[in-house]
Amino acid sequence: GNNNRLTNPYYRQLRQLIYFGNEGQVYLNRAMTNWHQWGQLKPYNNVLKEILGEPIPAKKMWNPDAILRVEDVTHSPITQERLDKAAATQLVFEDVLFHIIDYLIRTTGSNKLVMSGGTALNCVANMRLLENFNQTYYQRYFGKDTHLHLWVPPTPGDAGVAMGAAYNFALANGVPTGEKLKHAFYCGIPPSTASISHSLNTTEEIAYIPLGNVNCPQQREEIADLAAYIISQDGVLGFFQGAAETGPRALGHRSIVANPCNPHSLENINELVKFRERIRPLAPMATYEAAQRYFELSPGASDDNHNAYNYMVLTTRARPESYQLIPAVIHHDGTSRVQIVRKNDTFTYAYLKAMGRRLGVEVSVNTSLNVGSPIVQNPEQALQALKRSKGMSGLIMIGADGDTFIAWHDILSPPKDAGERLLAWYYQWQAESAVILA
Repeated sequence: GNNNRLTNPYYRQLRQLIYFGNEGQVYLNRAMTNWHQWGQLKPYNNVLKEILGEPIPAKKMWNPDAILRVEDVTHSPITQERLDKAAATQLVFEDVLFHIIDYLIRTTGSNKLVMSGGTALNCVANMRLLENFNQTYYQRYFGKDTHLHLWVPPTPGDAGVAMGAAYNFALANGVPTGEKLKHAFYCGIPPSTASISHSLNTTEEIAYIPLGNVNCPQQREEIADLAAYIISQDGVLGFFQGAAETGPRALGHRSIVANPCNPHSLENINELVKFRERIRPLAPMATYEAAQRYFELSPGASDDNHNAYNYMVLTTRARPESYQLIPAVIHHDGTSRVQIVRKNDTFTYAYLKAMGRRLGVEVSVNTSLNVGSPIVQNPEQALQALKRSKGMSGLIMIGADGDTFIAWHDILSPPKDAGERLLAWYYQWQAESAVILA
C-alpha cells in the first residue's frame, strides 16, 4: 500500500477519526465512530463506511461451530484500494503511538522504553519508533547526543500486560524478580521420544526414518547439514523440537523453513503450504553475523548484542545486497521481520551455520508450523499439519532426549509424491557426505 501521508488517498480522511490532547491523550471523533455508545459495540457509522466500505459481518469472521478446512478457505481479491486503506490505517496508528511516546519522553527525559501489550506486536511501528525518536530528535528537544532505546518482551501481546504488572509490583515492593531472561519464553513440556514415536507409528499415511540424536555434537551437525541440503534443493521442512514458543510467531521450535535465496519460496509457502494470501511476507531467521551483514540493525535495539531482534518484534530495513541474495525474506517495502538465532538454540543455530556452507548465507525462511490452525503444540498436531499441507517435503521431529526423525506424508496425490523427492535428496546427501546416520 501507499505509505506516504501526502499521497495516500485515505490517510487524510482516516486521520480525522482521532485528535490529540496536550498531555498525551487520544480522543475518538464520535462524529465518525459509534464506539462505546448505546451499550454495544458498533464502531462503524455511515461516515466511516464511506471511507473504508462495509464492514465484514461478525458471523463471517467467527463461527465457533464450524470446523476449518483449508480447502474451504477463500480470500478476497487483493486490490490497490484495499492495500492503500490498510496502509492508511497503519499510518494513523503510528500517529497515535508517536504522540503518546513523544509525550512520555518529553515528560521524563528518558531514552529507554519497554513496551508491551497488543500494540507492541506491531513490528513495523516499532521500527519506525526507533527511526523517529533518533539522535536528531533528542538533540533538538534535549540537547543530548542519544537516541531511543527500545525493548519489547518476547510475549508482548495482551497477556504480557499482566506479566508486566506483576513485575512492576515486584520491583516496587523489593521482591526478587528472578534471573535474566535466557530463552524466548518457550512454554510447556518438550515432547518425549516416546510420544513422537507413538504418533509416527499410529498416524495414518505417515512414513519416517530415524536420523540420530542431536545431543551428540557430531550427529547434530550431520542432521543440521541434511536439513540445509534439503532446503538448498528447494525443499520445505517443518521443525518440531522442544517446548513450544509462547506468542503469535515461531522461533525455530515450531517452524517451517525454506530457501531464502529462491524468490519463488514466498509463492510456494503462501499458496501450497500455508494456504494464505499471496501478499503475506516471509520472515528470516539468521545468525547474528548474518543479521548484521544483510540488515540495518537499529542502534536503538543494540543493547545486549541486539537482543531485541531475538523475538521477531521488530522489522528492519534490508541492505542493498540482500535483495539479490535472499529475496524470499525481503518484503516489497524493503523490510524484514528478522529473528536472530543464538548459539544456545543448538540445533537451529547448527542448521543456519549449515545453510551458510550450502547456500552461502546463514539465513533461512522461517514461518510458523501451522496450516489453517493455531501453531502446533504436540506431535499429533505437527503430523496433521504435514498432511494438510500440499507443499511441505518433510517434518523433522526431535524428542526431549535428542532422538530425531524425519517424516513425510506417504501418499501419491500430486503435488504429493509419497516422499519420493525427499528420499532422493536424503540418499544424495548420504552419498555426498559419505555419512550414514544411525
